[in-house]
Amino acid sequence: MLDIRIGDDHVKVDPDRLTPTARALAQAIAAAGDTVDIWMEAERPIRDTQPDWALWYTEDEAAKPERRSWRGWSTLPLGDTDPHDRLEAEAAKIPPGWHVLGATPDREVTTAQLIVYLRERGRQITPATWRAYVARDQAPKPRRYVERTPVWHLDDVDAWLADPARRK
Repeated sequence: MLDIRIGDDHVKVDPDRLTPTARALAQAIAAAGDTVDIWMEAERPIRDTQPDWALWYTEDEAAKPERRSWRGWSTLPLGDTDPHDRLEAEAAKIPPGWHVLGATPDREVTTAQLIVYLRERGRQITPATWRAYVARDQAPKPRRYVERTPVWHLDDVDAWLADPARRK
């Protein structure tokens, strides 16, 4: 259980009930204490995202991902809202290509994140194709579910990618 503050409410949340992004957000909020800044980091280096990076950054700086404070999350009181639901809603606001900085690195992904991960590794498949692979035992099963959302561990996916006999 994590003790976090949302608005003026101090609540306990179960990280196992959260999707990977919401879990990372909860961990960052717990680590931040009474501060309101949640730091985000881009998943790609600056040189890959900024066409004119050489005007503003050195080679070393451009090789690192951009970091910035994210203030897009709500600190309004919870009211009757379940804290797990609030964290899921806030996590959904995190822009694509960014992740929460300062949380424990998590190698768990949802289906949408998994499809991007596979695409970056040269495997262009749709979510429907992935689900079919899983149903036919041609791809790893999810390690857990958050409500109805399947969650895969990237170690399982990496092992699947490394074994051509399993990738039919």
